[in-house]
Amino acid sequence: MGWMIMIVAALLVIGLFAVRSTGWKTVLASSGGNADELETKCAYLKSNNVKCRIQSEVAEQAGITAQHNLNGGNYSTVKLYVHKKDVERANILLEQFERDARAMQW
Repeated sequence: MGWMIMIVAALLVIGLFAVRSTGWKTVLASSGGNADELETKCAYLKSNNVKCRIQSEVAEQAGITAQHNLNGGNYSTVKLYVHKKDVERANILLEQFERDARAMQW
């Protein structure tokens, strides 16, 4: 009986992750060192009423633990997710953001 409860609980967790991620699309991804740039872009999108979020994904490589990577390894990927209904608008705004950033450099 206990193993059935564990299986049901595992299926519920998997289902929640599946439902939670179905409404979001990755629009940008970068190595962990460039997280600030993605956070700036996410803040820009939010200021223009686009639903977005940042998520860091840490990978285990060559026997190095994920905990080590969190403490300074270069094996993480940072992703900028946008709600699926806002993807087209987000891409337009991000292009504008890049144009404005280039113009400010001159």
